[in-house]
Amino acid sequence: MTYIPLEAAMEQLKIADEARPLVRQIALRAGVTGCEVKSTYIKAFREDGLHPLHINKRSTEWFGSKREAIAASDLPDRVRDKTHGNGMVNWAVDFPVTKRSMSPGVQKRITPADPSEQKSYGICEVCWQARTPSGSCGCD
Repeated sequence: MTYIPLEAAMEQLKIADEARPLVRQIALRAGVTGCEVKSTYIKAFREDGLHPLHINKRSTEWFGSKREAIAASDLPDRVRDKTHGNGMVNWAVDFPVTKRSMSPGVQKRITPADPSEQKSYGICEVCWQARTPSGSCGCD
């Protein structure tokens, strides 16, 4: 199979301009050699043969460890674990949220200035956004 360069893949999937420098850094540090664009993500193949990274509009996923995700991104506060339905765990780096990267019709939540006033209603397992009091998220 013929792979395409990361730049072409980001253009094709329409990755936000603001996220591209971080994606480039992650790809360089992870040893990405080529990409394949899927319907909702970029499958980024690595020279070391480890599981390909999945780059979507909000994050890069499929790091084998938290340490690897932090080393690739330099953003420990944006690294999270992702547990799949079969119990498999991998690690992801979330991109900074920008207006452009948000789904149409989704507005940025206004949160109280005092963190003790914030109440959590959970996180969506699909889009990783905080749920509202009614249980909705960016997928709805």
